[in-house]
Parts: sequence; structure tokens; C-alpha cells
Amino acid sequence: FLPRYTQRFPDVRVRLTEALGHEQLVLLEHGEVHLGIRHDQGSDRRFESRALSTDEVLAACAPSLQLGGAGMIDIGSLVRYPLLLLDSGYSVRKMFDAACRLAEIEPKILVESRAPHTLLALAEDGHGVAIIPSILATNRYNLRIVRVAHRNRPLRERLIVQWDKRRPIPSYAQSFCE
Repeated sequence: FLPRYTQRFPDVRVRLTEALGHEQLVLLEHGEVHLGIRHDQGSDRRFESRALSTDEVLAACAPSLQLGGAGMIDIGSLVRYPLLLLDSGYSVRKMFDAACRLAEIEPKILVESRAPHTLLALAEDGHGVAIIPSILATNRYNLRIVRVAHRNRPLRERLIVQWDKRRPIPSYAQSFCE
């Protein structure tokens, strides 16, 4: 996406900033960033938003590990594997933890990290099952990937792009949203 956007707007310098949850809202409020992409966590009257795609919770492991069937694994079946998880600031992690509570299971956590690609490398090397968002590019790794479900329903959440509605967003930022 970014190379195509840069071709369309060669005079616009895109700077990516990583911020989770409340940190991102503060950056938007202070005008330090124009846009934030995050999971939809309900309406906040301070911000305008636009719906994007849906993000699913995925389980990634070494291809030799027979994980799930028909492209999906129930969260209860993950308890027998060491898990490689994003830290608790990530929405996907929060959704995963909530599903574990609903299923009344205690996952075996081997590693928690803020670096998703570290989890993927560890999973590829056979150290456990990485729990990752579907928006994460995984094509560089040799992995078996299945959707995580609870009661036969995939764990998923809608993504949005949002901005502070007190500030008009520039046309190049509107094009970014589109």
C-alpha cells in the first residue's frame, strides 16, 4: 500500500508511529498524528472514523504441527501448546484473553512480545504457537496458519481508521483513508 500511496502523493512524507490503545488517542488529540488505525472499540465522540476490514485472531505454528482442522482451531484446544503472545497492550491479545476467560482455560504462555515477527520466527522454529492478528504479513515464514475460534465462531474485530474531528484532515489524509 505505502509504495502506491507514495507514487500518488510524492510530496507527502508518511511517517508511521507505533502506539497502542490510549497512547494512540493521545497522539490524535494532540495533533501529533493525522490518523490512527485500530480495532473498533465503540464510539468516542471526540473522533470520526471509517470502517476498514475485519481482523481475525490467527494461530501460527511450524508446518509439522497438526493444528486444528478445516483451517480453524477452538481456543480450548490451544491449552496443550506453549503460546507465543503479543503483549497485553494489543487488541488482539485482549480479545484472545477474553476468549480464554469465557472458555475457562488458562493458556501456557512461553513468550510475550511487542514484536510480532519475533513470535512468528519462534513459531516457525517450533517453539510454540504464535497468536497473531490476520493483518500481519506472514508470507516470509514457513508456517501453518489457522483461525482461532470460540464455540465455532472465529475471533474477529473490525478495524477502523480514525481522526480527531476538531481538526480538518488534509486531502492527502482523506485519500489515505480511502
